[in-house]
Amino acid sequence: MPPESGLSVKKPIAVWNKPLKTNFKEFFKALGKAGVDGATGQWIGLGKDAVDALAAIGLDSNEPAELVWTLIYNALTKAIADLMAASEFLIRYVDQNINELANTLDLSLENSELEITDRFFEHPAQLPLLQEIQIPLKQWFEGFGLTSFQAETLSARLPTYFVFALNHEWRQRPQDYGRMATQVNTPFTQAAEREQGWRLYNSWLQKQIQEPMMFEAFGLEDIYIPLRAYFKRKKAGKDSDENFTTTGASDHSDKLERVVVDLKTELERWVRAADNKDAIRVISGGPGSGKSSFAKIFADHQAHHGSFPVLFIPLHQFDPTGDLVKAVGEFVRYDEYLKENPIDPDDQTLRLLVIFDGLDELAMQGKLAKEVAQGFGKDSGGSVSFRDQ
Repeated sequence: MPPESGLSVKKPIAVWNKPLKTNFKEFFKALGKAGVDGATGQWIGLGKDAVDALAAIGLDSNEPAELVWTLIYNALTKAIADLMAASEFLIRYVDQNINELANTLDLSLENSELEITDRFFEHPAQLPLLQEIQIPLKQWFEGFGLTSFQAETLSARLPTYFVFALNHEWRQRPQDYGRMATQVNTPFTQAAEREQGWRLYNSWLQKQIQEPMMFEAFGLEDIYIPLRAYFKRKKAGKDSDENFTTTGASDHSDKLERVVVDLKTELERWVRAADNKDAIRVISGGPGSGKSSFAKIFADHQAHHGSFPVLFIPLHQFDPTGDLVKAVGEFVRYDEYLKENPIDPDDQTLRLLVIFDGLDELAMQGKLAKEVAQGFGKDSGGSVSFRDQ
């Protein structure tokens, strides 16, 4: 088999010598100084503007190798800063001078050469550099008071944060990086604006289930336990009854049987069938039963392994009182990822799985909200009932 063609990407010297952007050590120094109060030495946090400013090197060159390296560097530094900002509630102290801490990091990777092939753009999370940079990143977290386990758990999430940052970086600066299109074949240069939006949105979904939660280093993906569920169906051999329903009426309990299923497997079967006469599924359960956690995990899995796009909508960020198409359009309008309404009725080409989360929480907010929630279910073509759990 012939060797795989690729670019040998080296640090562009003209850019690498800019102040505070000379190497990864200088980046870590800038990262620490951005979040630490200079007078007290206490951690005060990383704001969004500080995170964005830490990954802002530009490049005038048209050399593909330099353009690719700049894309990687900007995405990588943004990912590290974003990861630290998401987990800063774990920071207890800064046990030494920021410069001294940066000088202790193992940054031997800076002496290595980075080779980029087309495979990088297909599987950016597998970039070897990401594994190497996790070593100093773990040391950096430990320098801010995190335990070894916490530091290792967080640094292991770098690939996911990097993929999101990579897509986001290209989306923000397409003209700069588009100059590599003549010599480097990337999914970005081939994709239309809509496809780029879905690629970025999918990476955001994956990032959501890895973000630290409950004031701990772990994320939802780390602790999620697959769920089982059941649905009711009429027992075989029972006489038909035109008034018979499966909403749980006690006087029909002898005619019903519960069918226990693996929830993910059952819903994947339903999604694959894509039957327009069976287009809605409602998952019900008491508070804390895992509905929202499952919805997030399932949305991410379908986005990366399913056959069509997934839109995840938390109902507390959504207006369920109006027209559904308009409401979805308003929801994505404030989203920097999707620029078009994904359920535009004039678009006959896009198949879409929409996951609404939090219908029961909406119903618990009072009588009016309960009526809105019930009306939303009926207007969407489903039948939703609420009861005390």
